[in-house]
Amino acid sequence: MRLMWLRRDKQAFEGAQRTLRTARRRQQSGDAPPTRRVRWVHRVGRAHRHGMTVWSVQPRRRRPVVRVVYLHGGGYVHPLTSDYWRLVSALARTPALVEVPAYPLAPDATVDDVLPALVALAADDVDRLPTVVMGDSAGGALALVVARRLCDGDGPEPRRVVCLSPWLDATLSEPEVRDLEASDPMLAESGLRAAGRWWAGRRDPADPEVSPQATRLDGLPPVDVLVGDRDILRPAVETLAERARDADVDLRVHEVTSMFHVWMTRAIPEGRRTRRALVALLRTTAASPPG
Repeated sequence: MRLMWLRRDKQAFEGAQRTLRTARRRQQSGDAPPTRRVRWVHRVGRAHRHGMTVWSVQPRRRRPVVRVVYLHGGGYVHPLTSDYWRLVSALARTPALVEVPAYPLAPDATVDDVLPALVALAADDVDRLPTVVMGDSAGGALALVVARRLCDGDGPEPRRVVCLSPWLDATLSEPEVRDLEASDPMLAESGLRAAGRWWAGRRDPADPEVSPQATRLDGLPPVDVLVGDRDILRPAVETLAERARDADVDLRVHEVTSMFHVWMTRAIPEGRRTRRALVALLRTTAASPPG
């Protein structure tokens, strides 16, 4: 935990101006490509699809049984980092085909610029594999929004949605957020709110396609949400879970004690356990009949 504080992860989102400066610097550096280890272990591809660079990672020898469209986080302003490839590599061992789009980022791009491309990518029929839409943080919110679009007729319905530490309320309006900020080494509310406004563009940040805690839940496939009890984004997860219970929707929240934001990408024992649990979930999904 101390190492994460020392790495100043949280400072990247402290205040709108610092958030913007940090985002611009990281965007200039670009997306981190799959690591050397990932390339050694898996078959890695890169293509230009729907106006985006899309990385694909799959086993070298085993045939994938499920396709994962993985939407990375970073507050809609940070590009892919090397930590994501640790998680993607684990998911590919399912065996799975994992597709990771390097989508355009705020403040230059907004949800209305990017969402159609992500929906089109998720709607692609790749080897007739069942599709799971998964993402973390901002990408966890996008996973739910993309699934909603697909279920509303924009493409074939995904088999499952998995949201990891999702940022479901861009406004961070829940009063518990401020109390949780002191225990979350990863996120600060001031910069996050600014990033949410940039991503919303002309929309209200409370719009369901920016803050999907308010999205319609009927007709969605099974949804799994993983969140740590120290995450400042947890209150919105609880709000979504209450709505799901009232609507009799198959949404399961897996809250992990003493965990912080996106711990499942980290090289820590809890991260490894969660990655194994995600692989087990993908195998169960692949073996289950649709519908």
